[in-house]
Amino acid sequence: MDNSGESLSVASERAPIVLHWLEQSRAHRILWLLEELQLPYAVKMYKRNRKTQLADPALKKVHARGKSPIIEDNGVVIAESGLIVEYLIDRYGKDSKLYPKSSDDALKVKYYLHYAEGSLQPILLLLYITAMARKAPMPFFIRPIAAKILDSMDKAFAGPDAKEQLIFLESELAKNESGFFVGNTLTGADIILIFPLQMAISRAGLTEEAYPLLWKWLIDMQSRDAFHKANAKVEELGYNAMSVKL
Repeated sequence: MDNSGESLSVASERAPIVLHWLEQSRAHRILWLLEELQLPYAVKMYKRNRKTQLADPALKKVHARGKSPIIEDNGVVIAESGLIVEYLIDRYGKDSKLYPKSSDDALKVKYYLHYAEGSLQPILLLLYITAMARKAPMPFFIRPIAAKILDSMDKAFAGPDAKEQLIFLESELAKNESGFFVGNTLTGADIILIFPLQMAISRAGLTEEAYPLLWKWLIDMQSRDAFHKANAKVEELGYNAMSVKL
C-alpha cells in the first residue's frame, strides 16, 4: 500500500507543527527531536522514487528546493536540518534539558549543527555515490577501469577524510566524558549527528572495535524512549524505522 502523503498526528491543544518526512532521509532526526521536546506535531509522509531514489516532487509544493526535512509552524515554512534543530530548541526547548546550559555549550552545539551538514555529511555522500557507481549498469569491459578510478577516489580523498572525521568525533566524546557531544545531557549536537553516524557504519568503517565510544553513543541514542517513539510513528504507516543494527 502506498501511504505517500498520508499523515500521522499527535494531538494537543496548540496547532501542531507539521513535519514533511521523506523515507530514508535526514528528516527522521527531526521527528526524534519533536518526540524529545514532547511537542504536538503532524507528519506528512513521502516516498522516494524507486528507480532514482529522488524525493517525491510533491515536496516542491512545500518548499522550492523540494528537500526533506521541512517543517511548518503557524504558517512559517522552515527547511534545512540544522536550522530546524536550532529553531525548535530555541523556540520550544528553553525549559528542556536539550537547551545548552552555557554560552560555551551553545557555541559548541552550533558548531556541530554546521559541522554535521557542512563537513561530515558531504564526505559520506561522496562515498555513497562511488559505491552506487560501482553497481551502475555499464559495459563489462569498462567495469574494471571504472572500479579502479572509483577505488582511487576513495583511497586518495574520501576514505582518509572520513576516517579522520571519525577519529575526531571519537576524541570529542572522550574529552567530554559524559556520553554526549556537548555538556552532560542530550543537545542538538546529538540530534544532528545521529544520521551521518548511522550512515558511517556502512560507508566509512565505523565499527565497535575501531570507535568504541561512537558505537556506544549510537546504542545509547537509539535506546532512548523518544527515538523508539519516532520509529513507532513511521512504522504505523508502513515505513521503515531509521535504526541501524548494532
